[in-house]
Amino acid sequence: MASGTGLQVLLEHGGFASYLIIGAGTVLIIISFERLATLFMRMSYNVRGSVDAIRSLILNKRYTDAIQICNKQPNAPEMGVMKAGLTAMENGREAMKSALGGAILEVSHKCEARIGYLALIANVATLLGLLGTISGLIKTFASLGDADAASKAKLLSVGISEAMYATAAGLGVGITAMVVHTICMAKSDAIVGDAQDAGLKLVTWIEQSERVRKS
Repeated sequence: MASGTGLQVLLEHGGFASYLIIGAGTVLIIISFERLATLFMRMSYNVRGSVDAIRSLILNKRYTDAIQICNKQPNAPEMGVMKAGLTAMENGREAMKSALGGAILEVSHKCEARIGYLALIANVATLLGLLGTISGLIKTFASLGDADAASKAKLLSVGISEAMYATAAGLGVGITAMVVHTICMAKSDAIVGDAQDAGLKLVTWIEQSERVRKS
C-alpha cells in the first residue's frame, strides 16, 4: 500500500507526466488566487450610495462635485467609468461617449486578464493525464514481453497504477481549472455589466439635467 502524502505518492507512482501535471497545478493555484482576489476584492465595491449621490448632483448640474465623489473610490469600476464620462463632458457628447467606451473597455481588460490561461490549463492538464495513461500502459506492455510469469502480475500492477495516478491527477487539475474559470468569467461579466450600466445611467442623467436646463 502506498504511503506518504498525496503529492509524494503521485510523484512516486505517476510517472513523468505527473511532474508536468503538478507544474500545471502550481500555475493554476497562482493564477486562481490572483484572479479571485482581483475580481472579488480589488474590483468589487459597494457603490450604491455613491451612485445615488452622483445622480442627485448631476440632476442639479453640480458636475464638479460628482467628480469628487468618484475620486473617493478611484478603484471602483463604476466610479472610474462615471469619472471618465464627466471629465470628457465639456468636449461634447461624442467625446463623452467615447470616453465612456474607453473606460468600460479598460475595465473589461482588467477583469479578463489571464482568465484565458485557466481554460488552457484545464485542457492541458486533462491531456497530460491522458498522456500519463498511455505512457503507463506502453511501459506495462513493453515490460510484460520480457518478464517471467512470476513478475508479470507485479509489472502489470505497477504500470496500471502509474496510468491511473496520472489520469486522476490530470482530471483533478483540469476540473478545478474549469470551475475556477467559470467562477471568474461569471464575476468578470457581472463587473463589466455594472460598469456599462453606470455609463448608460450617466448619459441618461446628463440628458435629463440638460432638459431641465432648457425648460
